[in-house]
Amino acid sequence: MEGGAAATTPAALPYYVAFSQLLGLTLVAMTGAWLGLYRGGIAWESDLQFNAHPLCMVIGLIFLQGNALLVYRVFRNEAKRTTKVLHGLLHIFALVIALVGLVAVFDYHRKKGYADLYSLHSWCGILVFVLYFVQGQV
Repeated sequence: MEGGAAATTPAALPYYVAFSQLLGLTLVAMTGAWLGLYRGGIAWESDLQFNAHPLCMVIGLIFLQGNALLVYRVFRNEAKRTTKVLHGLLHIFALVIALVGLVAVFDYHRKKGYADLYSLHSWCGILVFVLYFVQGQV
């Protein structure tokens, strides 16, 4: 910021952040409830392994990534180093959880003998994951 003007926090920011957290947690809870109540739950060594995919993607690429993006707005008055570390950790956790979701799908397909990357959804998903990983490296 030129001229030494201090960054001010908009008065409504805490409400927006609270709403975003409520919305994100609701989405994670609804995905978990959907998997638990209607899809049989989640288990790694069974047919339920595939169900780990949507939950991991929602937690990693929606909830944690969204929080990583909010860090600089929410913690404006904290030390820059602290916010950078928190931002980086949230992105790393998001990447790892999304990777677990990808491994769940590929491992499930391998066990069942299904072909990989046969749909537009799968190609778009791989593209999103690769771009997310690459942008973190730049």
